[in-house]
Amino acid sequence: MSSTPATPTVGRPRDAALDANVLRAAMELLGEGGIAAVTMDAVAQRAGAGKASLYRRWKSKDELLADALTLHSPIDVEVDTGTLRGDLVKLYEHYYGIGNHVMQAAMQEMLGNVRQHLAWTEKVAPERLTARRAKVRALFERAVARGEIAPPADIDLLLDLVPAMVLYRYNTRNQKVSRASIARFVDAAVLPLAGLAAREARP
Repeated sequence: MSSTPATPTVGRPRDAALDANVLRAAMELLGEGGIAAVTMDAVAQRAGAGKASLYRRWKSKDELLADALTLHSPIDVEVDTGTLRGDLVKLYEHYYGIGNHVMQAAMQEMLGNVRQHLAWTEKVAPERLTARRAKVRALFERAVARGEIAPPADIDLLLDLVPAMVLYRYNTRNQKVSRASIARFVDAAVLPLAGLAAREARP
């Protein structure tokens, strides 16, 4: 006599709305007080959720914060404006949270505590910075492929310029990153070194 297969046990389904609320709460706390302010207790209180429900979803605040960053600043965003200038400005706007006040506040806090931020990134998501850098590199490679620029002599320098200038201006002059500042850095520093005048790069 054949036996009837056992019905698999189905756990409680994830609540997408609760997940999004928790991840947003984590980003808000990050923007207000840095990584140290993001605790499971604080996130649960901000999100109006039980701490036990957080631990059922994430084993630690590091996992929770990694998911929050992935949701609010995904690496795999597609950018293709048709020009190197347009691509760079749009991608950096995304990376610095321009147009997303929650992510932008978090990025400003990270810029002000860059050592703590980098230490956390290297521990929890070391591939994140590498993937972001590779995404920018791909924009230059695409510009070369379409004949917009010649192969850069020092691609690493070009990849460093905008992040370095954003960080320097923030920490020495307290100048927050904006659409205007990103466009200025790209026009005045990156494009000339790539052999492309800013006026030639504009549509």
